[in-house]
Amino acid sequence: MKIAIIGLGLIGGSLARRLRGFHNCEIAAYNRTKESLELALKDGAIDIACDTPGEAMENADLIIMCLYPQLNIDFVRDNLDKIKQGAVITDVTGVKGFITREMEKILPEGIEFIGGHPMAGREVGGYKSSTDTLFDNAPYVITPTAKNKTETIELIRDMAKYVGCRVVTTTSPDEHDAIIAYTSQLMHIVAVALCDNPLLERASAFAGGSLQDCTRIAVINEKMWSELFVDNSIQLAEQITEFQECLERIKQATLSGDRETLEEIMIRATQQKLRWLMK
Repeated sequence: MKIAIIGLGLIGGSLARRLRGFHNCEIAAYNRTKESLELALKDGAIDIACDTPGEAMENADLIIMCLYPQLNIDFVRDNLDKIKQGAVITDVTGVKGFITREMEKILPEGIEFIGGHPMAGREVGGYKSSTDTLFDNAPYVITPTAKNKTETIELIRDMAKYVGCRVVTTTSPDEHDAIIAYTSQLMHIVAVALCDNPLLERASAFAGGSLQDCTRIAVINEKMWSELFVDNSIQLAEQITEFQECLERIKQATLSGDRETLEEIMIRATQQKLRWLMK
């Protein structure tokens, strides 16, 4: 099997490091900066460093797109003549509805796209930050459609388990985006909003661990996350509205001195946290 990895950043590089031996694969890769390719070759993470994405994709059985959503689409569209019949294309981006619909528009019969999303990351990106333990015990989400064969779904499931993911969940692209809007995108928005506050410049002498914890992911890749927000705008806007409504309830109860309501909100939140996030 030939695997092509397009983009050797944190995720692509970490996948390359862990995929060695998967189906006796040969790993080809393309990255816009040659330094990452050279390092990956030196590390033994890849077998072939390619000058163009088309060269990497040519004759590949599995193509893993590890770029931003629109770049993934553009690179596939621009290199369709290099992608063989029977190839499987997957991705690792944080939105699935948008990229699935766009891929289905451009791919001919005989080439499958199946969305994938490893729920793993670090605050710093790039190949130098990649590691062969990034996916250990991480969840992996697969978003097949009716166009995907059973064996294609199993291939991506097997790949996710091979790189160390503890649970592989299958869902629809739209359900993925609705849930990710809450569990990931809204969390980044909250962290950014907390840091977009003039009090932050005076906060260091007054802050314990809670401010650090709540703002950890405010160190953010603005180009990637702004694209993810826009590509998932409707689902994300719904979650922002839900969050604003909760904040408004807390605000009004606080202003009116309604401790009973505040306590009810806190008790319910504590119960939900213990029920769903402490397993």
